[in-house]
Amino acid sequence: MLRFFIIAAEIIVLILVLRSPFVQYLFEDIQNTVSDWLVSIATAAERESLTNLQEDISGKLSPLKPYQQSYIQQITADSASVKRFYHTYCENDDINPNFSGTKRAQLCLIIKQSPVMQVAKPD
Repeated sequence: MLRFFIIAAEIIVLILVLRSPFVQYLFEDIQNTVSDWLVSIATAAERESLTNLQEDISGKLSPLKPYQQSYIQQITADSASVKRFYHTYCENDDINPNFSGTKRAQLCLIIKQSPVMQVAKPD
């Protein structure tokens, strides 16, 4: 019977400790850190292909003006913005204030041939 009370007291103390604000803060911090690691691991391939696309664009369209370089950084921030750019300015032939004429055509070709535009196949 004494053993039961000792185990029950330990469980109650454990519950009280785990519900304390400090422990909750600690667990939240650990969860955020692990989540950031998992997101980083999951998006590593996409970030690498976006970096390669940025380098490819800079190499093939050089020399770029500073505002064009920052625009390239902006549109290659993630694959959704690359696809949005391609859809708006390449497929729909909308006017782009940063790239026009042959530079825009070259940019569209580079983006079209990049792995970023390849559709992921379902498993």
